[in-house]
Amino acid sequence: MSTKSLSFRGIAHPPPNNKRGNIADLNRAEISTTNMGTGPGTDVLVEHDHGSRVGKVEASWEGRNGELRVAGTISDPKAIALVQAGKLRGLSLGTGVIQNGAGDALMRTQDELSICEAPRRGGCYIDTIDGASVRTVACFSEKSNRECSPLTLHPIRPPHQVHY
Repeated sequence: MSTKSLSFRGIAHPPPNNKRGNIADLNRAEISTTNMGTGPGTDVLVEHDHGSRVGKVEASWEGRNGELRVAGTISDPKAIALVQAGKLRGLSLGTGVIQNGAGDALMRTQDELSICEAPRRGGCYIDTIDGASVRTVACFSEKSNRECSPLTLHPIRPPHQVHY
């Protein structure tokens, strides 16, 4: 039985802040040198569950605003249905941190990427599915005419629970 895969693109990590909010946050140099598509590609999981490998990251690159962008495929039919229904459109980067005895980070590795209900880092969502845009942002403020960026938005917590 052949299953059609779903291709996606999105933001896995927003542009870095001047100060890390968490030891696993990436800086600009780490984002610019990350390559999640090397070898067989980084695993795509559901909600960081290592028993739910549903796809692969095929490429990663630094986006025009300094964010870490990814492209990948999802091959699991149940995960495909949840992404298409809009229930699992968040992206969450699983970063491994190797530390010295004092707790200082020596190295950060991207161990996996998860699709999730709502990402902890703002703006980290799938924005393209099978070549079609699925996430747009519109900002309406009387005090500003500037274009808003989806990277500055806070994550939205959907009212439903997804059980995979």
